[in-house]
Amino acid sequence: MMLEYTLEEIDRVAEQLIDSFTHSIIAMSGQMGSGKTTLVQAIVSQLGSDETVSSPTFGLVHEYNIPNGKLVHMDLYRLEQESELEQLGFDDYISTGNLCLIEWPELAANHIQGGCHHLNIEWVNDHKRKLNFK
Repeated sequence: MMLEYTLEEIDRVAEQLIDSFTHSIIAMSGQMGSGKTTLVQAIVSQLGSDETVSSPTFGLVHEYNIPNGKLVHMDLYRLEQESELEQLGFDDYISTGNLCLIEWPELAANHIQGGCHHLNIEWVNDHKRKLNFK
């Protein structure tokens, strides 16, 4: 699926993505500031949570309660070595069956092969983004 959208359309995009999820792991890539966390905010909201979503860049992992369990939001940007994933408990998180949205997933590629979706966000201009989801 390929979409172009504005911030005003992000809730509709989040709904379309949720309806398309067939895996619980979503690997999210895109430039810094492309809107990954903003999209996660919309997804969490569309899944029925009223929790405030923030970037997990410093905490690395945030969990949000949603009606059918938890949503795990990870940001692996600050990790430098694959061995740090073990310290984070990465494999435990992704094996729970909870929806896991992972920003900067490149370091974890060996851990999430096969059973995940890939989502890439490109900055088009100040008001528009392009999303590729597979």
